[in-house]
Amino acid sequence: MKFSENTLSVLKNFSSINGGVVLKAGQTQKTISPEKCIMVEATLEDNLPSDFGIYDLNQFLGNVTTLRNPELNFSKDSVTLDDGEFSLTYLSCSPQLIISPPEKELALKQVDVTFALTNVLLQKLLKISSMNNLPNMTVVGKDAELRLKIHEKANDTSNHGSVKIGDYSGPDFTATFKTENLKLLPDDYTVEIQNGAFAKFVNKAGNLKYFIALETK
Repeated sequence: MKFSENTLSVLKNFSSINGGVVLKAGQTQKTISPEKCIMVEATLEDNLPSDFGIYDLNQFLGNVTTLRNPELNFSKDSVTLDDGEFSLTYLSCSPQLIISPPEKELALKQVDVTFALTNVLLQKLLKISSMNNLPNMTVVGKDAELRLKIHEKANDTSNHGSVKIGDYSGPDFTATFKTENLKLLPDDYTVEIQNGAFAKFVNKAGNLKYFIALETK
């Protein structure tokens, strides 16, 4: 088999969340950050033939891209990457060496707020956050509006900004993320928030699901 561009993009995103991964047989793949504050589930275009542990995912992807679209032949303990001129045998690692997500599906127990988040708006907010060293993004429901605010939660005198993302009719609501945890592949998302716990980001195609922990302090 050969990895599609979609699969390579997803695995590159995985590597920004966790340096290692245990790929599972099939199309559904998951990873979780070592701090267990980010989990992602992706449905790939490619159907993997067997389970395979990769300790250094960036290194593995570097080999795949250097060999320029090689054929990948998976076995129990290794995968052979062959581009027609050069063949590399890459050994698997024990799953016990990698922090992996739970087998059961993660789901929100309740949904307190739902909104649409376009990629254009998200990238704009993240860029301004980075330029101004603002580590937090907060969803604020107040005065009949739902807004996204970028700021430094621990510093009331920091630069800050906000944008309206919808109307709101419930009780006053705030839910805060660390901007460094918003490691989403570029796409438009539907966001569901369980206050005090997690937010779920699902892309338009429904093949990417991110669960990101909210700041509780």
